[in-house]
Amino acid sequence: MSIKKFYYPVPKQQILLIAGDLLIVNGSVFLSAILRLGLNDGWDYIRNNPLSFVLTGIIFIFTFFFAELYDTRKDFKAAGNIMSIAFASASAFIITTFLFYINWSLRIGRGVFVINGLLITLFIIGWRILYSYLQDQPIFKRNVLIVGAGWAGKTILQEINRAKKTGLQVAGFIDDNPGKQEGSVEGFPVFGGRYTLPSVVRQNDISLIVNAITHEKHADLIKALINCSWNGIEIVDMPTLYEQLTGKIPFKHINDMWMLHVVISKPKLYGKLVKPVVEILFTLILFVLFMPVMVVIALLIKMDSQGHIFYTQERIGKDGKGFTIIKFRTMVENAELTTGAVYSSDNDLRITKIGKFLRKWRLDEIPQLLNVIKGEMSLVGPRPERHVFIREFEEKIPFYTQRLAVRPGLTGWAQVKYPYASSIEQTEEKLQYDLYYIKNMSFMLDFVVLLKTIKVVFFGSGK
Repeated sequence: MSIKKFYYPVPKQQILLIAGDLLIVNGSVFLSAILRLGLNDGWDYIRNNPLSFVLTGIIFIFTFFFAELYDTRKDFKAAGNIMSIAFASASAFIITTFLFYINWSLRIGRGVFVINGLLITLFIIGWRILYSYLQDQPIFKRNVLIVGAGWAGKTILQEINRAKKTGLQVAGFIDDNPGKQEGSVEGFPVFGGRYTLPSVVRQNDISLIVNAITHEKHADLIKALINCSWNGIEIVDMPTLYEQLTGKIPFKHINDMWMLHVVISKPKLYGKLVKPVVEILFTLILFVLFMPVMVVIALLIKMDSQGHIFYTQERIGKDGKGFTIIKFRTMVENAELTTGAVYSSDNDLRITKIGKFLRKWRLDEIPQLLNVIKGEMSLVGPRPERHVFIREFEEKIPFYTQRLAVRPGLTGWAQVKYPYASSIEQTEEKLQYDLYYIKNMSFMLDFVVLLKTIKVVFFGSGK
């Protein structure tokens, strides 16, 4: 029997931050118009330019999102994060100015526009500082009890401690192993076994219990957890909380039944019908826009080294079906002629000068838009891998074949959260992100991945 009551700390806090930002942006629009033009004229001015002000708000919100200012684990009282807010506001101001001067009909008066930008920046900084201050107050703290002081319990303890701005603080553990009772785990006490659960919850004011037992649970423990749930205590399993705190799934702490439950309960409409149609239409537009860029890249590749412009390779796609992927060539011609299939590594001597540039800015992936148009890939999904590596990973990494349940992507959650993998350990880390994407695939998550991909391209943070 499993506990199915889930706890979602991060989305609720993100909603709070976004709601606060929207309130500030809208309030700043109104206040800036009044300060510049007076109450009546200011109100009339807003009513006559609704699209301009809505566009301004959208650009500011998306710029904050792009700058990862909705990461609720950040301490917004820190000077570095305050500077990030100021930089994001300045960027939004520049983008908005550029758009207004492209379309003169959207243009807002300079006085109102400047005042609005300054007010948004100052109020957002103040709001974020207040948010972080409130998160540090005892009233917003939640005492957590971890059931199970083994490997899974230690892992979730470490993640809770890393995510300081979630409001979660661990009180300790309970575990039925007599050798662990009355001891401690990384400084946190093990109070006792399953029969002490009610008294431990009461004495330590516990509001959240994390089930970190991966093996079969004793019937008395399940009964005690159910009683806690009826008394208003939230119960969550370790993989679910880990997922919410990190954006990845701990495949070493889940079993086949957990994965089966995920697959069965996952809505299929978006992945099967909506996503393919939307992506192909969007990809066709991108392909046309990128054609001049592709011509320039092709010329640079030809000038830099001898060989073909494009590099094709057999990859494995959805349901294990093979297809030919196409990329701009970034290595010397026949790079694997003598070495065979090997990982690419830092400072790989096989990579050409222009290849380093293309990899850094992820421009070598552009031709894969053709694979998306042909239906072999998606814009967003786990990256396609070679058959020789898949066979190796299937033998060494649990649940690796789950990546083949969806079409591979030109970009993905794992790609924007983690750099290129060049070892089994790094591949395991990326798999946790891929499983998270497969479990939570949605339009919003795809949109987030695309935004983060744009950031990677703009700032050259690829390998």
